[in-house]
Amino acid sequence: MPTTDRTVAARAGPCDEKRSAARGVAWGGVESATSALVGLVLTPLVVRACGLEGLGLWAASWSLAHTTQLLDLGVGASYSRFTAKAIAVSDTTALNRILGAGIGFHMVLGAMVSAAALLFGPRALGMAVPDGPLAAQADTVFGCTLATVILRTVLSAYRGVVAGAQRVDLLGRIGSVVSILEGCGAALALTGGWGLPGMAVNSLAAASLASLLEAAAAHRLVPGLRVLPFAGGREEWRELLSFGMRIQIVRAAEILGAHVPRLILAGGAGFAAAGVYDLGARIAGVLQISALPLPVIQPLAGRLDARGEDRRVRGLVERATRYVALLAFPCLALVLLDAEAILRAWTGRDIPPAAATAARLLALAAALGFIVSPLRLVLRGLGRPGLEARAALLGSLAHVALALGLAAPFAAPGVASAAVGGAALSALLLALGAHRAAPDLLRPAGLALPSPLIAGIAGFLAAGALRLGVLGAHLPVATRAAAVLRLLPEGAALAVATLLSAIRMGAIVRDDLAALTGGFAGHGGLPGPSAASSAESRAALEAQGRS
Repeated sequence: MPTTDRTVAARAGPCDEKRSAARGVAWGGVESATSALVGLVLTPLVVRACGLEGLGLWAASWSLAHTTQLLDLGVGASYSRFTAKAIAVSDTTALNRILGAGIGFHMVLGAMVSAAALLFGPRALGMAVPDGPLAAQADTVFGCTLATVILRTVLSAYRGVVAGAQRVDLLGRIGSVVSILEGCGAALALTGGWGLPGMAVNSLAAASLASLLEAAAAHRLVPGLRVLPFAGGREEWRELLSFGMRIQIVRAAEILGAHVPRLILAGGAGFAAAGVYDLGARIAGVLQISALPLPVIQPLAGRLDARGEDRRVRGLVERATRYVALLAFPCLALVLLDAEAILRAWTGRDIPPAAATAARLLALAAALGFIVSPLRLVLRGLGRPGLEARAALLGSLAHVALALGLAAPFAAPGVASAAVGGAALSALLLALGAHRAAPDLLRPAGLALPSPLIAGIAGFLAAGALRLGVLGAHLPVATRAAAVLRLLPEGAALAVATLLSAIRMGAIVRDDLAALTGGFAGHGGLPGPSAASSAESRAALEAQGRS
């Protein structure tokens, strides 16, 4: 690569990368809040219009469609790393060849999965779905959900380019807009009598819009981007598949853990049990707020590693772990304290107690996974995903094995207990592997946890004391309004106590808050400390693309 390109690549400074990360976290929060709000509104509509069995069919269809990503070989998850490296060294030509190889592979994979679904899908659905009103809808629901997953997989290169360019904020904006539009379309489908098939068609249309917007953003961020399917050579295929196969083990483990238990419940205990489990999983999904800092970690770690900035990599592990834990522990405390009231306030219906039990267990499993996520993503960004792969695979296999044994006697709570066991094993194995292979990264991650944990415990005790001393331990939640009246003071007490404790212990840094609040105002093209260097970098990328 020419010396001028290296000079351009080296100019992105810490302040610029901090602003990019802050923009990503801020707009990622907007996207997560929007998606959560849409889900909160839609789920009661689905239950009211289609019943728990309909919700179970909807969840099982998406789970079955997502299992096709086991064939992805990790290609889709590799794009952001290769983009970050290409931008760090201004080598768009290599990026184009990598993307061409990846999209070509995904096109072949999509054609094979579609052909298999056409040949075997109707017979498989006939065996899995009982006779009745749902049987007539199953073909359309599964066909559209599968088409949605295939479309997003084939065009995932564009999303990877945007993430690798450290413009996760653009993905957040696109995701927020598309979530709102998809939610409005789904509500219209349910109220208009189109039911689950109408929702499935609406999801496919929303996925098409999101992919189109992501493609436009990718071409704007990397002007020299030229994606030609099958354009990569042998070296690109080797590099892509070598890294991707290790990532695929992690993705396969995530798919197994997220979707196979639902299928086990649907096939064994029935769609009603799968619907109860899905309600608990959606309540536990409040911990998804902990994922706000995660999308920026891998590309930033890859860029820092390409420049040899080991000290800043260690700082990234510590800071990311601290803030993820600060978000996870209070959410976990709220679900543990009052899952029943959350379900009542959300649905307004009498929900089986098993849903609250499943919510508590799944929230604990999610917290364990999120706490170690910064460490595993930094290892992935450094090109060392093997530790993560082994831990994730063994944890998910344990999860599925336990689910098979616990689903029949204990239904949804049993499968949720299996999730806790799998998450604990995976976290332990990752920590042990990092202790042997990367102790300089494990130490800052471990040191970051005590202050968020203590702050979360303080919030839990404050909310619990309010319940016992003021609201009453057995305050009824027979109506939605009563549940909200119980949740609001408890949630406020928990949040205030956690925040004050975190500030007191120095877990929240003023500079980080200033960068986060300024993230909404940030905009522009590729990251760069100044307009001049940004323009020069864009010119270098354009020249590489033309060559």
